[in-house]
Amino acid sequence: MSNELSIEREELRMGKRPQFSIPSVAGDVVQPDLSIVVVSYNSRDVLGRCLESIRAARDRLSVELFVVDNASRDGSADMVAERFPEATLIASEQNLGFGRANNLGFAQARGRYVLVLNPDTEVRPDALHELVRFADSHPRAGAVGARLDYPDGRFQHSAFRFPGLRQALFGFFDLIPIDSPINGRYRTEQFERDFPAEHLLGACLLLRREALEQVGGFDPRYFMYFEETDLCIRLRRAGWQNLFTPGARVLHVSAASTSAAPERMSVEFHRSQAYFYRKHYGLPGYAALKVVVWLGTAYRLARSLRAYLRGRIDRPLLVERLGGYWSILWF
Repeated sequence: MSNELSIEREELRMGKRPQFSIPSVAGDVVQPDLSIVVVSYNSRDVLGRCLESIRAARDRLSVELFVVDNASRDGSADMVAERFPEATLIASEQNLGFGRANNLGFAQARGRYVLVLNPDTEVRPDALHELVRFADSHPRAGAVGARLDYPDGRFQHSAFRFPGLRQALFGFFDLIPIDSPINGRYRTEQFERDFPAEHLLGACLLLRREALEQVGGFDPRYFMYFEETDLCIRLRRAGWQNLFTPGARVLHVSAASTSAAPERMSVEFHRSQAYFYRKHYGLPGYAALKVVVWLGTAYRLARSLRAYLRGRIDRPLLVERLGGYWSILWF
């Protein structure tokens, strides 16, 4: 484990503010109820629907809205500037990834609560009010997650147990259904009521400002994936709760930005996974993960070679996968 990670773990244990800290709001500043941060990357169409839903749901609250555009090439930033003058647009000249881009919004947010919201979500009319009401009635809630539904109305898991070797193993080998409790999921019926979760999905994540100032924002060393898991584990270690409530409902398309480049996103997932294990589980946990990763990558390689020989994938895709497998082995 690197000296940098050792120092950071000690700072977390002692309650010191990390390098990715969030500035405090001056005492004489009137705070809105809610600061909403939406990070977008080439998601113009779904982003427009997301912002429309926010506009329709903010009536009973004082809300400020930030849209951080990660150098989109589809006109997302222009669309926001033209159609949503109530939003503060932060246009990055490069793709910063999920965590770093959200931190830009956090740095300007003044609200009592900060809501991280994916651009491929649409909040139901009472969702924002219910999230704030629920957090106000649970003062130890550092993070609150909403009930998520797919566009066709199907239930979507939005609260999970912290990652472990079983989840890593099942991520490679299709041994059980992905939504099985054995794979770190809570049982579906549990989502019918409020409950404390280990970590919550970042697609719709309400954060208490006091908690965010204490533990810091998203760790910028994650480009994509595991950012909210890392934040939730830091909140728990600092004595805050991560709570789920079904009273706030949000539609979530899921993977609207990442589905366009699945092979690259697989590499980013494993890069973040390796960093998470090194940071939070130390050298023994990281070493155990690497055993699973090497076995799983060998399995994926065999499957891809078989698919190529049977004509199911073409040569360029095979070459892209081989490069990804090689990278994954060495994170």
